[in-house]
Amino acid sequence: MDQRLISISRTRKTWKNATRNVMVSPLRLFFPETPEDIAHIIRDAETNHLCVRAVGSGHSFSPVAISHDYLLNMRNLRKVHQIDKSSLKPEARAHPDFERYYVKAEAGITVKELNRQLDNMGLALRNMGAVNFQTVSGALSTATHGSGIAQPAFPDMVRSLYVAGADGKFFQIEPADGITDPGKFSSERGEQLIQDDDIFYSVLVSFGAMGIIYAVNFEVVPEFLIKEMREMTDWNTLKQQLISGHFIEKVVRKYEYVSFRVNPYAVNGRHLCAVVKQEILPGKPKLSLNSRFKNLKSSIFGNIPLLPTFLIWYLNIRPKAAIKSIDGFLEGTKDKVFIGKSHRTLYQSGTNIKRHGISSEFAFPVDPEKIVEIIEKIFVQAEKNIRDGNLYQTSHIPVRFVQASKAYLSTAYGRETAYIDIPLLQKTIGDYEILDRYQDIIISEGGIPHWGKINNRLYSKHDITRKNFPELTKWQKVRRQLDPRDTFINAFIEKTGLLKDPGSTV
Repeated sequence: MDQRLISISRTRKTWKNATRNVMVSPLRLFFPETPEDIAHIIRDAETNHLCVRAVGSGHSFSPVAISHDYLLNMRNLRKVHQIDKSSLKPEARAHPDFERYYVKAEAGITVKELNRQLDNMGLALRNMGAVNFQTVSGALSTATHGSGIAQPAFPDMVRSLYVAGADGKFFQIEPADGITDPGKFSSERGEQLIQDDDIFYSVLVSFGAMGIIYAVNFEVVPEFLIKEMREMTDWNTLKQQLISGHFIEKVVRKYEYVSFRVNPYAVNGRHLCAVVKQEILPGKPKLSLNSRFKNLKSSIFGNIPLLPTFLIWYLNIRPKAAIKSIDGFLEGTKDKVFIGKSHRTLYQSGTNIKRHGISSEFAFPVDPEKIVEIIEKIFVQAEKNIRDGNLYQTSHIPVRFVQASKAYLSTAYGRETAYIDIPLLQKTIGDYEILDRYQDIIISEGGIPHWGKINNRLYSKHDITRKNFPELTKWQKVRRQLDPRDTFINAFIEKTGLLKDPGSTV
């Protein structure tokens, strides 16, 4: 290994994800500073018959990213700049009714930092997940979705991918109708322009299994404000609104971003729910002092460093207290109204969740009766967990509604999707056992597990993967094309049945 690679790496340095439930001590941990460093690492790995993987901020709870060979920490690749539109097709430069904007963000920048830099440009992402500590490449590669049935999920805001692939070659990958004019294309570092639907929509959500993404071109929009309204209701009322179609047609389709949260336990005979409705506001309205700040109670408590440690200790001593504490949390998030910049409003968490929160999440079609069925199965299982093992869930159940995705391995591929999440405080009694029990039930009911969350029950169910991703064979073909030596695979890719199509001898 030459001196440059030695200087940007460490031997057997342990890497841990944010929640410390995934860790690895790779043969070598690299901190590349340029795409050329990445290409150099890939070539060295190929020479030595080793695998290469990249990690971001470690927000994923699953071992989706890790490698025991070469592991790349992308933290030094954080530049952002607007795209020069002179090489784009005319229709990509401007719509008849509005201007179009693009930024190229390096893979190691976090969503939070990207939002800050976009702010300085007067621009914004159209959508984002509920948290902002992920790197953009990590959020993209595991199909982070956010909420909004008419809003793009994270992968669907991407227009170009910049990838270091086999032999250390650079590629700029776009769909067949990509924004770049091939006749005007000029590469920064010798990238080959590929405009192909199967390749683009495969690499878009590929967990690093087709090469190392070193930058992403996002289509962004002028900065905008969102008005958030939260209202409290009970499950029986919300259930009737779902079954009648009212909630989907008059709430989910009316507001730009909608979600709801429900206590899996009944308190005084009812399951408390909080409905979150967010709408985009035109212009820049004058803000009252009250509307400039989110609920102070939840904002402050969500960021006190020692609070989760105390809460975990307390709930392990008095697990039954979780039932009323969930009600208290939901009541504590109640706001009359909040108006803020898009990224501040879409951010729905506190920094404490980064270290202490884990979850399993499942995708379903937007079928109100199915949503009701699954929520009520969760209620039944929550009570069964208490009876069988004195196991108490420590959080509410969030439900989000998402636009259909074009990414082949997005859990929202080809259909409007409802995501049902089951978050818990890690290190409370029975944390992973509770999630295993929910996985068994919900996967059997057709739920598709989120790639970046606790999904270990998927490892023994390859038929589920084949059944739920109709373009899997195309994805596998592209993976073999882009990674003929299996340089970019890991155990997660194999365990989930993604490596080869059935009967393949490749």
